[in-house]
Amino acid sequence: MKLILLSIFTSVFAIGAPKTRSEGSVDGIFITSTDPISGRTLMIEEDEYSIWVYVLNPDKQGIDFDGFLCSVVDPESITISPKEATKNGNAPPLTTNFANKYSYIKNLKSKDIKVYWKQNRIEIKLKKETYLIMDLDSKTSYSKALSTDCYYGNKL
Repeated sequence: MKLILLSIFTSVFAIGAPKTRSEGSVDGIFITSTDPISGRTLMIEEDEYSIWVYVLNPDKQGIDFDGFLCSVVDPESITISPKEATKNGNAPPLTTNFANKYSYIKNLKSKDIKVYWKQNRIEIKLKKETYLIMDLDSKTSYSKALSTDCYYGNKL
């Protein structure tokens, strides 16, 4: 899934798309943003269970690192096993072990997501509240949607 999106993404940016582009569809949120100073690019993608942010390599030929933004399904209501959930290429759904009161956001829209490029980091806000900080130097993500540091990322 990520490779298909990368191919689409590369062709879109090759024809001079705007700095930030978002698409909301039946398939979920998909946003791209490029820093005009560094040329770095990120993709925000919604899957069945969550929204992830992917920072691309400087040459845009793959993913450098990622960050967990939020869950689009209440972790309390997930009954599928992580193994079953990942069969279609999605990341495993956030479990209650790592969830907090900020993890699940109901009816999130592309317009609710804002990307702010800083010198050495990216800040992503949901409904005007900082939810994810991605450190470009250490390639580490800090998410407000996580209750503790785990394999989804670090707690903000």
